[in-house]
Amino acid sequence: MLITQIEQTPSGGQHWIYYCNNKPRTLSVYHNECGLELLGEGKLCIMASSLGYKRLNDNNPTIVRDLEDSLLEAMFKAGFKPKEHKADAWFERADLAGKRFTGKTPLCIEALYRGSKEGERNEKAIRLASFLANFRQTRADRVLETMHKINKLNDPPLEESELQSIVKSAVSGGYVYGCTDPILKKHCTRDECPIAPANIAKMLSAEETEKAGKLLEEGKLLDYALTYGKRRLIGEDNAVLANFVMFCSGQTHYPISGVISGYSGSGKNESIRAIKPLLPKEWLFEFTTSTPEAIKYLPEEFAGTLVIYEAAGVKGDSGSLSLRAIGEGESIETIYPIRNELTGKMEMGRAKTNAKNFVTTSSDIDINPDLYRRVLKYTMNHSTQLTKRVMAKKIRDAAYPDSLKSILGLQRSLPFSEQDFENALRLLDWNLEAVAFTPTQLLQILDLAVKREQEVALRTHVEKIINFAKVLALLNQKKRLHAKVDKQEYIIVEPEDFLKAFSILQASITETVSRIEKRQEETLKLFEDSAVSLTKHDVTSKLRVSTKTATRVLKTLAQAGYLKEDTSNKTYRYELLQKEPNHLDLLENIRSFSRFHRKSLRKWLNTIETTGHARHTPVAFLNPNDGSWSQILQSGNDEDLDKDENLDEDSDPALNPVLPPPPTSTCPDVPMPSTPESSLNLGTEPNNLDNCERSTCPEAKPENSQFSCRKSLDSFKAVHWADGSYGWHDCAVCKRTMLTSWQAETFKDEKLWLCDDCKAAWERKQLEAS
Repeated sequence: MLITQIEQTPSGGQHWIYYCNNKPRTLSVYHNECGLELLGEGKLCIMASSLGYKRLNDNNPTIVRDLEDSLLEAMFKAGFKPKEHKADAWFERADLAGKRFTGKTPLCIEALYRGSKEGERNEKAIRLASFLANFRQTRADRVLETMHKINKLNDPPLEESELQSIVKSAVSGGYVYGCTDPILKKHCTRDECPIAPANIAKMLSAEETEKAGKLLEEGKLLDYALTYGKRRLIGEDNAVLANFVMFCSGQTHYPISGVISGYSGSGKNESIRAIKPLLPKEWLFEFTTSTPEAIKYLPEEFAGTLVIYEAAGVKGDSGSLSLRAIGEGESIETIYPIRNELTGKMEMGRAKTNAKNFVTTSSDIDINPDLYRRVLKYTMNHSTQLTKRVMAKKIRDAAYPDSLKSILGLQRSLPFSEQDFENALRLLDWNLEAVAFTPTQLLQILDLAVKREQEVALRTHVEKIINFAKVLALLNQKKRLHAKVDKQEYIIVEPEDFLKAFSILQASITETVSRIEKRQEETLKLFEDSAVSLTKHDVTSKLRVSTKTATRVLKTLAQAGYLKEDTSNKTYRYELLQKEPNHLDLLENIRSFSRFHRKSLRKWLNTIETTGHARHTPVAFLNPNDGSWSQILQSGNDEDLDKDENLDEDSDPALNPVLPPPPTSTCPDVPMPSTPESSLNLGTEPNNLDNCERSTCPEAKPENSQFSCRKSLDSFKAVHWADGSYGWHDCAVCKRTMLTSWQAETFKDEKLWLCDDCKAAWERKQLEAS
């Protein structure tokens, strides 16, 4: 501390006296630990020449800008206490700054309601008064009324004048306290905190951070989640993994909602509970039933996933509308009448719900039609074989409780604790944006749609499938290529992320698009051809289900366009109208997908590097091996990729075999771009978005074509979609490199590529001409 006027007290202590530019608070929290106390606002200081006080030097008080900062700095240097930083927002929640907090009171603040002993009364009182006045935005007279009640619990109580001074200081000073405040931190219960979830990662100890970091470096979060989930639920691996990814998606820019259906007792709720202990508690908000309006009034600070056990618990049209909004990743804002405490008049209040997505279970055959477009649907396996497996497991487990298994070492131990896994998820950067080169195989899901409304719904379904792969990439972000353009960081989705997504969602995609779940599929198989005519009683006897279930299944199949309903008789009869779609195999051509990804990635990297250079925008790439950033992604030659590009996939089946899906999440045919290899050579022809030079395109560019010249829209006589050719192509009109499969034919029979914008412009020109 700077030398200043020093005086000695009757007890032998010292007073160091300063003048301050900023009014200091009173700090007594360090008195018992290191004998230091800051006497500021609301305190009286006895000085020489009062009895027992004397001057120790002739200095006048030194002027400092901020005495509190100076004291904390000196304590930090002396090793007494970690340096304390003033909080900019309550509990470091900048998103709540300036807003009236209406949520649950944190446990650290609840502890202040119990009163305190001498030495900490002022410190606790100013924090509680500030919380009520500045965060709750309670009227000053109400704050004082509450402080009077709390003061009765103090030992001894504060004087009335001192209590009023504390409240006045809290209201006028606008004090803000955070999670690192020494008083509040003493009473912090991190795992149960309802308000500071965003800060938990910052509050982890060095040991906790190290353990969580090791889990992330291994890159096996998905595998570990499955292994853990199988302890409680067997035979439903994809359900467990899909739920885990959907819960994680609630923390990203790519939220995915889901509905899990099946018979009662089929394990719908278990598929959620099997992995719930691995998830940070602040990510989930669980309930079983609610009033129609309840969802609209969830705490505004909650921004995660709603877990609803049985969708029927959300009753009414209002509840359905709320789920629709959340299913689209949108917040819900509600206005309602409220009385102003200051004026007594009625005003319009606002409530905002920031839940990102929801996961719910349902025993119904069908779900609300409004939700189909907004969710991924999965039906639990109700086969007899799985029922036998589950029964056998329960019989075995009855003899060996989990505690006994642990003692005897009969249960396979996992290389992590639940807390370590939670912390690992917290440490991931969920705000990264993901770049995905989506394989053209995904266009095949159009074949699953029977009705036009199902086709239109694919516009959002395809996005959810892509988002699923993006979330998988974020889970493995320590093993993925990162690119930073200016100040924005991106992560590259790998082929193995798409392959894993397709593997997990294979059945879910078919069910979501075709709207045929397992119970409906079994019923539809009874109709071998159009000559078969069945009633609900026939279905009941053949499938061994209740008449009520048979009726609901037949009705939903008729509404979906698969069966024809004959209502001429009292007992309705049903005939086949449309066979169920064939099951898709999105994993049938891994090698082709790998080539497409490498080609697309090389062109994308070349584009952002050259365009960034032209615009003087810094571009850097992260090396996951050492965590260093560099402006150049080193790589060798790209002869292997050139061979891949010139290979005709259909010319020789032996050169392009249909490969089975890999047994694990690793795709051996796809080299990691984070470890530079020959397929990522940036030394190729520049590809600037502003001034794109033409690159070769053997599929669309005939020999001797004048491809370097811009083509006029009048040059084309026809435009069509080229199946199987979706990818990065050079538009013949605007000369931009875009993802497209529109192929145009000129009057000279040349075949060239068009981007979506130029194709739309060509169509408009044709309409005008006609």
